Amino acid sequence: MASRFTPALMMCLGAAIALPLSAHDDNGSTKEQKARHDHFHELGDAFKAIRDQTRAPTMDFAVIKKNAKVVGDASVGQEKWFAKGTGPEAGKTGALPEIWSKPEDFKAAQKLFAEAAPKLVAAANGTDAGAVKTAFGDVGKSCKNCHESFRKPEEH
Repeated sequence: MASRFTPALMMCLGAAIALPLSAHDDNGSTKEQKARHDHFHELGDAFKAIRDQTRAPTMDFAVIKKNAKVVGDASVGQEKWFAKGTGPEAGKTGALPEIWSKPEDFKAAQKLFAEAAPKLVAAANGTDAGAVKTAFGDVGKSCKNCHESFRKPEEH
């Protein structure tokens, strides 16, 4: 059964494999890329858990609440995951150079996520399945918006 959330959410889930790492580094950038990769892997896992619940006949709000917290936490201080020197110049990454060459545009895209994520957390703290699905869809759209401009397309 198809879900109306699938395209946007699949973009977010792709973050889990979006940032491969370089094998060498002289200034710590590869270490920072790995931390970013791990962060987005955790975020991707949380999205998958919530997505699975939105498709279940009965939602487990404990699972949704736990994973919405991961999403909410990820929306705070996002800029730290994209420090100068951790882009393509530091090694293989799915992060496009536009993150650093168009910082205001990137900041605007991050703001959409930062505004949508707390609404998901609030919905997860309730018991309204419709509110969770709506908030989750909005977070997925914010992820897709950023990925379309600032992340390399996945190779299949």
